[in-house]
Order: sequence, then structure tokens, then C-alpha cells
Amino acid sequence: MTMTILQAIDAMMMLAAAAALLPIGAFCLECLAALWPGCRRRVGWVKRSAAPLYADATSEDASYKPRTAVLIPAHDEQLVIEHTLQAIIPMLSAADRVLVVADNCTDRTAELARRAGAEVVERNDPRRRGKGYALQRGFRHLADDSPDVVVVIDADCLPEPGAIDLLAHCAWRERRPVQARNLTDRRPANGPIEAVSIFGNRVTNLVRPLGLIRLGAPCRMTGTGMAIPWPLVKEADPAGGNLVEDMQLGIDLALQGHLPLFCPEAGVSSAMPESDRAFDSQRTRWEHGHLRTALRQVPRLLWAALRRRSWPLMAMAVDLSIPPLTLLVAIWLALVVLSCLAWRLGASGLPAVLLAGGGVALAVSLGVAWTVFCRRQVPSRALAAVPLYMLRKLPIYARFLFHRQNSWVRTERDSPEPIPHAPHNLGYTLGDEIRSRNHGEKRDRTGRKAGTAPILRSGRTH
Repeated sequence: MTMTILQAIDAMMMLAAAAALLPIGAFCLECLAALWPGCRRRVGWVKRSAAPLYADATSEDASYKPRTAVLIPAHDEQLVIEHTLQAIIPMLSAADRVLVVADNCTDRTAELARRAGAEVVERNDPRRRGKGYALQRGFRHLADDSPDVVVVIDADCLPEPGAIDLLAHCAWRERRPVQARNLTDRRPANGPIEAVSIFGNRVTNLVRPLGLIRLGAPCRMTGTGMAIPWPLVKEADPAGGNLVEDMQLGIDLALQGHLPLFCPEAGVSSAMPESDRAFDSQRTRWEHGHLRTALRQVPRLLWAALRRRSWPLMAMAVDLSIPPLTLLVAIWLALVVLSCLAWRLGASGLPAVLLAGGGVALAVSLGVAWTVFCRRQVPSRALAAVPLYMLRKLPIYARFLFHRQNSWVRTERDSPEPIPHAPHNLGYTLGDEIRSRNHGEKRDRTGRKAGTAPILRSGRTH
């Protein structure tokens, strides 16, 4: 019996709808799981290494303070490096150290870092450029006097008070790599489009990791605010041309049995690039790197999960298979239009109905995530710019198909403002952030966080 044209269209649309609904369903599950009250970390779901990794301390020794090395990879960061070191060095004890890897620098990064009190290693290899190579050089240098834990902080990133100690203790105690809450809302957004970008960042780096931790699943590594116990550092090889070497490092460690753990109580923050060119360059590197890594690593993770019967690796593969939010919505919209057109031509309406249900679930999940986690940072009026933000990012995905970025490109920095006080601690906890709805943040009479400005300010609106 031959298949008719309408039957073939039905089959193709059902397959396409299923392919889109799977990541939409995973995304919604992660967002809604973040709302589960009273849920604690379920680290018992993850097997810890049976081999003793530490010679002079155990995870039960709560009084032991792990020796920590803060590693800062830096390429032409003279505008921000002193600012970052002024925030980090006062947080460290006499036994800790901070190492700046001045990687292929042509400015005063190394000089300013030494003047600020950091240990500096200079690396010059123009043929091998990228953060992964800088991390590898830093790891080799630290091996001469190895710490207990290495905490990686980007040169333009500020940790909250106590975040470095918290990350080091968590990594030491759990014997796993640990990822801090990494947000990009340190300064007010220049217009609604940047506010939408901040919303997407909070969903990706706060809401979804909270959902994963409550599902007993590992998280992604996001490049800054990463803490790695030294015995695991010796197994890591971050060098290479991957545009998202942090994500790849987390995958490699997970496949070795060291599943990354999200620590929402520890936070690091950076600011969105102010120039349009820097903004687009940063997003291109992130999005192209994410998509390329997902295409290569999801099959690898799925095979390992099936072979080892590992739920955490399966969850990591599913999470990595979720496209960036803008691309996910764009795919959904395109399939809705195609399924409605096929329905109008006489094909089955089931794909359109299923996709409509997926769209409702996606909208509800995003709405709840905004209400609980992002309402103060991203005012409702800024959400009207979502279509403009999507239009701005669609060329990035088109370039992935026809002109893919393969080399690492540094994001241009803006000169930071002086630090008027210590970075504000948002105080996230696992038990009370949903009930309190304020995440431990004090408010002034205008309803804003103490010590911060509103997320939107006058100025450039793109």
C-alpha cells in the first residue's frame, strides 16, 4: 500500500512536532522543578568516588579550611583586572593565592595584576588562543604548589562576599566540581532588549540549574564561578579550540564520574557589554559554541548513560539537547505555522494541537520563572521587547548554518565604575527562596534591592 502525499506530510509533521516537544518538555520540567518548595539537594542519587582523594583532610572535617587558588585567565584585560582583584584579594586568607594568567596580552594586564598583589604567569602563543589554553597553563603552574581547590573567576567578574570560601568548601566536601550562580545583571540594562537578555540569562543560569539540582541532576559549567578539587584538576584537560571550553570541561569531568554540582548560595556577577558589537560578538561565541558542543556531545553522553545505566548522565544529555531559548521559540513558531498550513491543506490537525499545547506549557513556565525569579530585575514592560530580541539573534543562528564561528574571540570590555562597596550578596538558599519570594534581598522604600539601581535606565535603547 503506497503512502499518499497527505499521509507523508502527516508523518513528517508528527516527527517534527515530537522532536520539538521533547526539548520543550524538558525545559518546562526544569523550570517548574525549581519551584518545588522544601526540596533539598539529592546528592545521594549520585555515586561518589570510593577512592580517597585527600590525604590530609576528609569531607566530614567541617573545621578544615581548604587551601584555595583563584585562577583568573586574562587576555588584554587592563580595563577590568585591577577592579576584579580589588574585590577578590580581601576575601582570601594567608594560605590562599590568586593567579592571573596573562594570555597573549598586548596591554598592561600583567603589570596591573602584579601591582594589585596577584601572582602572574604570562603566556605567549598566538597560534593557540583561547581561554582553555590559559586554564591549562594556570593548572600546570599551580601544580608546583598544589592547592586543595581551584576556583576559576573571569577577569570581568565579581564574586559576592563569601562566595569563594563557599565554593571551595562545597567542592572539597562533595569531592565534585561546583558551579556558582553566574548572572549578568550587575549593572542596569541599557534598554529593554538588554533587559530581555538578562531575563534569558537568569532562566539559563539560575532557574534551570535550580530545577536540575532538585531533580538530582548535574548542572553545566558556565566558565566563571567554577570550583574544582585539585585531584580532579589533574584529570582535566581544558585546552583546545572549543568556544565554550567551560561546558566541555564539565562534560568531560562528568563522563569521568565527577558530576558538576550547582551551588546557588554562592554567586558571581558580570555586566552585559554596552556596545552592540561586543554584545553580538559575545552571543555569537556562546550560541555557536553551545550548538556545536551539543551536536557533538549529546550522543556521547547518551551512549555513556545507557551503557552505565546512569540517570545523571541521561539528565545532562537531555539538558544539553535543549537549544538556546530564542532558537527553541523560533523553531516552535516555524513548526506551528507549517502544521497549521498542512492542516488547512487537509492533513491531520494533531501536530498543530500538540504544538499549541507545548507553546502553552512553554509560556506558563517562562511566566512563572519571570514572576518568581526575575520580576524585580526585569520589569514587565521590558517583555514587550522579546520579539525584537529574537529578531536580533536570528542572524546569529543563520551564521551557524552558513558562516560558523570556529575561533575564540574576546569580548570587548567596558571600563568599570569604582567599587563603592562590596558586591551585594543576594543570599539564595535552597529552602526559602520560593516561600519568601525575595531571595534574601533587602529592599528600600521603592521596592528595589538595597544598594542597586533599577534594571532599566535611560540611555541607549538599541
